[in-house]
Amino acid sequence: MALVVTALLATSAMAESRLQQILANGELRVGTTGDWNPMTMIDPTSKERKGFDIDIATALAADMGVKVVFVPTTWKTLVNGVVAAKYDMTSSASLSPKRALVAGYSLSYFAVEDVPLMLDKNKGKYNSWVRFRRNVQKCFSTNPRSSRSLPQRVITRRCWPDVPTFP
Repeated sequence: MALVVTALLATSAMAESRLQQILANGELRVGTTGDWNPMTMIDPTSKERKGFDIDIATALAADMGVKVVFVPTTWKTLVNGVVAAKYDMTSSASLSPKRALVAGYSLSYFAVEDVPLMLDKNKGKYNSWVRFRRNVQKCFSTNPRSSRSLPQRVITRRCWPDVPTFP
């Protein structure tokens, strides 16, 4: 589940809140990795950022009456950038106790779900989750941040050798 990490709340040590700073500066700085399709990507032709997280951040900035500025970051430094005030917020940062100690989280605005798909010719072959998992678990996840995943090319070749792969 992805959550939006925000640092918009004031702390007692700050003279003015992050929200007040954003409004005064006229821009919402958003840290984004640009490598998680379809959430945050960099269009290879235009070099513009696009994706669901980009659309959400753009809409939030518009609602606030400020412009949005996307700041490149990495998954490893995603939350650190908020804490260090390199940007005001980030999105799609998974919740962990360590991160929750230093950054605030909003409610999630989407959920990631696994949905099994199969060819018509295999209809009836997997009539229970147990049987499905036993036979195709190694093919189940292509999420690069999943602990049980393999790169998409490896999964495609191992499970479906007749399906072409794309870079």
